[in-house]
Amino acid sequence: MKKRALSLLTAGALVAAALSGCGASGSSAETTAAASSETTASAADGDTLSFGVIAPLTGPHALYGEAAKNGVNLALEEINEAGGVKVGDKSYSLNAAVICDDKSDSTEAISAYNNCASYDILGIIGTYASSCTKAFATQAQSDGLIVITPQSTNASICKIGDYIFRACFSDDAQGPAMAEFIKDKLGAKKAAIIYGSNEDYCTGLYESISKYFDENGVDYVVYECNSTDTDFSAQVSKVVAEGCDAIAYPNYLDTAPMLVQQARAAGFTGGIVGGDGWDGADTSGLEADFENTYYLNHLDFGDADEKIQNFVKTYTDEFGSDSLCAAAALYYDSVYMLKQAIEESGSTDPAVIKDALAAIDFTGVTGHVKFDENGDPIKAFTIETFKDGEVTYYDKVGGEA
Repeated sequence: MKKRALSLLTAGALVAAALSGCGASGSSAETTAAASSETTASAADGDTLSFGVIAPLTGPHALYGEAAKNGVNLALEEINEAGGVKVGDKSYSLNAAVICDDKSDSTEAISAYNNCASYDILGIIGTYASSCTKAFATQAQSDGLIVITPQSTNASICKIGDYIFRACFSDDAQGPAMAEFIKDKLGAKKAAIIYGSNEDYCTGLYESISKYFDENGVDYVVYECNSTDTDFSAQVSKVVAEGCDAIAYPNYLDTAPMLVQQARAAGFTGGIVGGDGWDGADTSGLEADFENTYYLNHLDFGDADEKIQNFVKTYTDEFGSDSLCAAAALYYDSVYMLKQAIEESGSTDPAVIKDALAAIDFTGVTGHVKFDENGDPIKAFTIETFKDGEVTYYDKVGGEA
């Protein structure tokens, strides 16, 4: 794996908000390769099934938005070239009617949802940040639109209703896996949790990590920050003064390098553990600092599994490797999950499709998925580490018993 830096979508890649259904609220949107004028026209003849996509196309998490867009387009290209979606004796093209930008902002996410819902769609695939998916999931449940969030891990999301699912694991599972790793693999005698108290993703992981520590007798201290902070000198100096030998930092890729660098500069040499939000973090110039750091992820792109290697080759041949991250594979799998549910339901009615989705037995690039009663997947975690700044497989834990 190469080191990955944030790469913003160019302005030219975004279609102006004058797109039909995407101008009123000011949310950016674009059509996908599958949503050409030709396939859009055929939708009027009943030959196309459509869904909306929400992703952070701009802003601090634009790497994930670019990957999401690419993953959706790749899945649609493959599905439609292979004959589309079969419902009974009829075949349909599968179409992303629109891809809307939530800018990693919950208010923008509501606008993006309204834009998507203005189209004739079965549901939504999106989005990345938990706070953004939470912002529209209740309305989607009320509207009877399926939501498959590829990467929002906050535990409360799928409990909103029976139309809401996720392709990623839940923080109720991810947090304890991080905490158990700190306790058993790192052997920490005293841990610190530094988390962004303003962000649902960070807060959800903090709560589940601390609960595990409480239940398993792990001594720990807690320090708050903002999820967008860049100065952690106060927190890491306290970590060192407290004699902690491990840090849990459940936050995103854009601030993880600064936390790691400042912790090492303060003299902290212990293990630092992140959640899946670390995926894609730029380690350039910080290779030595990232030794003895780890994060949970949805897959390892170096895995010899045929599905993973076929995906990596196809993706990089078409889009290059700069945006290759778990978001690409999760959005890709979400499209295939929707296709399978449509076909197994034998229906184009979201109320019927969501029941088939709840009962699905799916194997994709990011692993094997069955849903629990909340619509949360039961799946394994991949643990990644860094060697000379390069992402390296460390372990795999959890999954279906």
